[in-house]
Amino acid sequence: MATQRLRHFPTLVIVGADNAGAAHLHAHLVSHPQCFEPSRQFDEPFSKSPHRTTRQYRSQSPIAWRVRRKLGHVLEAAPSYLATPAALSRLKHVLPKTRLIVLLRDPVVRAFSHYQRAKSHGQEARSFANCVAGELSRDQLPAKAGGWSDPNGKPMLGYVGGGYYGLQLGLLLKLFPRNKVLLMDSATMFQDTSAACQRVFNFLGLDNFDVPPSNLDLRDWYQGAIDPWVAAELREHYRPHDALLTDLVGQQFSWMNVRQQVAATAAAA
Repeated sequence: MATQRLRHFPTLVIVGADNAGAAHLHAHLVSHPQCFEPSRQFDEPFSKSPHRTTRQYRSQSPIAWRVRRKLGHVLEAAPSYLATPAALSRLKHVLPKTRLIVLLRDPVVRAFSHYQRAKSHGQEARSFANCVAGELSRDQLPAKAGGWSDPNGKPMLGYVGGGYYGLQLGLLLKLFPRNKVLLMDSATMFQDTSAACQRVFNFLGLDNFDVPPSNLDLRDWYQGAIDPWVAAELREHYRPHDALLTDLVGQQFSWMNVRQQVAATAAAA
């Protein structure tokens, strides 16, 4: 705290989605000699530790002259921010000029990964099917432009709600200019981590840098497989949210091809 005024706020924040590989991308990006990372003492302070002050937040950042000497950037990973409107609002207030990365993962796979993580940590005893049924019965939100625009609104932290990307990005893009936001598909990152990192370095205006090779494939982290009928139910449920996302950002993502393939197979049968 004594040196907080001498420290450099983050200039790039990976804001989500949760369970989409944000921490893994961050770990590779900070291998670049011009990329710095803050302490992890206050994990995702705008969502998980909102009582922390701005001074406390900055106290965990690197010394500013070290960053500036290398014309560098300070990178933070906070994947719960995308689904937490209050966190996005505070991020805008504290870091109005920061750049953002949004990693989007197949919402069906993301939901099951989220469930598996909770179960492995002893936080969930229900079946995934029961979790999905319960959430769909009480927490559905319509896929409508501007339908989640209240900065003080309820976070989308559930297994299903975490995949309402169109609604989440609708709020984010009202707060931050589009040219400050880099959208990335998690599947593409898993396939070629180095190329994904080069995109980020280019986004930051940094020289290319060969990141250390490693396996970022999340498929082997947990045991078990999603029931096909639950996956099909979720795929259909997310269809209007995928359409809203496409209309909002003008691009499609890899999992949307999966949905089209499923629909084509069903039609042929």
